[in-house]
Amino acid sequence: MISTLLWNPHLGTLANSLIVLVMMGWLRLLYSRYRSLHSVKRSWLLMIPKILFTLLLLIALFDPSWRVASSMRDAEVVLLTDVSSSMNVKDGDAGTRAERANRIAKKFKDELGDSVKFRTLPFDVDIQDPEKKFGDEIRGTDIGRTIVSLSQRPDLAACKAVVMVTDGGDEVVDSERMPGASIYIAGVGTDPSTWNDVAIDQVVVPAEIEVNSPFKVSGDIIGRGAHGDFSLKLAAVEVALEKSVDGKFQTVDSQTVDLRSQKAPVEFQVAAETTEGIREYRLNVKPIADELSDLNNQRTFQVNMRQKKIHVLLYGRVLDWNYAMIRRELDEDPMIGLTAVYHKNSDVIRIEGSRQEGDEVLSRGFPIDKAVLGLYKCIILGSFPSKHLPTACYEALKEYVEGGGSVIFLGGRDSFGKGAYAGTPIAPLMPWQISADEREISAGQYPVVVSPEGEEHSVMSATASILKDVNSPVLYSINHVGRLRSGAVSLMNTSVGAESVAVVALQTYGKGLTLGLATDTLWRWGRMHGKIADTYGQFWRDATRFMCGGFEGGRFLTVRWNRDRYRPSEQAVADIKVAGRYVAGEIRLQGTMKHADKSQELVLDPVSGEDNMFRTKVFFPERGDYAIDLEARKGDEVIDKYQRTLHVGSSLNEGAQLVVDHAYLENLTGRSGGSYTPEKTVDQLIERLKDNLMAAASPQDLPLVRKPDLLNHTLPVYVLLAMLVLVGEWVMRRRMNMM
Repeated sequence: MISTLLWNPHLGTLANSLIVLVMMGWLRLLYSRYRSLHSVKRSWLLMIPKILFTLLLLIALFDPSWRVASSMRDAEVVLLTDVSSSMNVKDGDAGTRAERANRIAKKFKDELGDSVKFRTLPFDVDIQDPEKKFGDEIRGTDIGRTIVSLSQRPDLAACKAVVMVTDGGDEVVDSERMPGASIYIAGVGTDPSTWNDVAIDQVVVPAEIEVNSPFKVSGDIIGRGAHGDFSLKLAAVEVALEKSVDGKFQTVDSQTVDLRSQKAPVEFQVAAETTEGIREYRLNVKPIADELSDLNNQRTFQVNMRQKKIHVLLYGRVLDWNYAMIRRELDEDPMIGLTAVYHKNSDVIRIEGSRQEGDEVLSRGFPIDKAVLGLYKCIILGSFPSKHLPTACYEALKEYVEGGGSVIFLGGRDSFGKGAYAGTPIAPLMPWQISADEREISAGQYPVVVSPEGEEHSVMSATASILKDVNSPVLYSINHVGRLRSGAVSLMNTSVGAESVAVVALQTYGKGLTLGLATDTLWRWGRMHGKIADTYGQFWRDATRFMCGGFEGGRFLTVRWNRDRYRPSEQAVADIKVAGRYVAGEIRLQGTMKHADKSQELVLDPVSGEDNMFRTKVFFPERGDYAIDLEARKGDEVIDKYQRTLHVGSSLNEGAQLVVDHAYLENLTGRSGGSYTPEKTVDQLIERLKDNLMAAASPQDLPLVRKPDLLNHTLPVYVLLAMLVLVGEWVMRRRMNMM
């Protein structure tokens, strides 16, 4: 316990001084009077009660209190020492990072050990058992997971502070949950300008690539030569691209770079793979003698090789601008395998682009077999009169959509009702209620606007963002289709006089989807100058992906995540949009997250001011795969489902970034109310911890005049003392016969 006497005078300094002088003068005069009448002994006996009473008056005037603070001996501090592999790096004359970290931990105990109870624990990817023996295996670092463990372990809940001695790991982690105690970090690592080292700075590689498609791997290599003749060795550094085959890495290609200028780029061309699957590669810089560490000489990454999943059939009767521009856009998209079919004349049918086994029947025209149509994820049907195809073709197309296929109907002078489709089996597939007396297609300039549903829908959201910067976009032709069918969604509207037309509309039919374009001049946007030229390609890329199920989200349930990847202790925020026209409360959204054989319900909150928009937050406490399942219901009917597995973990191998990120560690400790210093100023960190523990000792002030009270708070002790002085004086005077 630490105690201090505090004075709380009720008057100012001058007034207090005058009162003290007056009382001292009065006591002096009183003593002189007693001395003239009595002996020295009797005079002091008479003075003692007066002096005591005067002291009580002065004490009342200055109102002292006794401040009592708890000792820091009661404070428990968790001391975490980093035992990851990067701590074995010797980047200074004082030994390895681990050796210096142990000395720092010992210094904390030496400086505060008499006042604080330390609990020392090792950590790498999590807090470890202090009795655990570590071998030569590579041990990673996970600051985020370690912080989560601090808040999850009941045996650490009572700690007053957390001290971490670490080099910070390889990645910046945006920890969502912090422990109740403040975090103090001593960053272990020297200035990289003093190193002799070679490192891979960054790697650029596609996350996935199509089978039979070559790709590039590029990166930057950094060389540091601080002393000796190490810089001379940087003139020819070998960098290899390696591929894992049967668990062992084999060299694919290599090149030599000159790092005497400290940085050099590398680029490798990787041959196409012929089969699907995840391939593991790594960049490997050949170690140089006397190099600081070879941990940052390697960077491992994975590439997902997959078949083209988006096979699209474009079928038309004539080779017009609409057909040609769509074909050009989809041909240039590496994710789409386009098969283009058109009638050169009444007797000749041309088949161009991607071919598949079983598509030979296209040489005889549009298939009447649903199995052939099933070769394609999406079918784009051009503008031509319905009489050009037999009824069997339309029946097959209807069955194809009912079974889960998708069709895009292009506008034009021979489309929809004007093409006599009202009496065909595919009339219900069109998003509008078409009729035989439909008006001729109109030419002119028709202003367009993306509907609220379109702005949030995967088909139109990116296009809508571009159109916001376009001054008054227009279309140059409009099909006069009827009203939208029940359940159809308008994604883009236009005005024809007083009439509003859904120029781009989407609907579900059976298990499939259909999209209609009530115009044949959208292609003009692709030939214009400025930002509007980007909208044409953007629309067709997004539309085909969505119709083929290759877009993030389901058919009508779209999900936007706030990040591409997540690490332990981070939180994902997902905005979920249900496309369609529904009144408030009509849509019910359910969601679950599964991880490590455990399942929990997701909290899905409506977004204020947004129709059919919901938001959920998902916290990831540890590494692993988290399966997200969402389901939108209208009554008992399931409108759509969404599933995705999020892999939570590190993307960098241990020691990939040996440079200590001081800014990140300082921000991390600041969020918890703690502090950060590099290892060379660790004394300042110890003093800050000591001061904060002292400040958190919860001092209490005990007034000596006003409290404590006696007799149920009716008689202060101070008043009792004054009464005892007066009674004592009265007894003494009676014995001295002075009454």
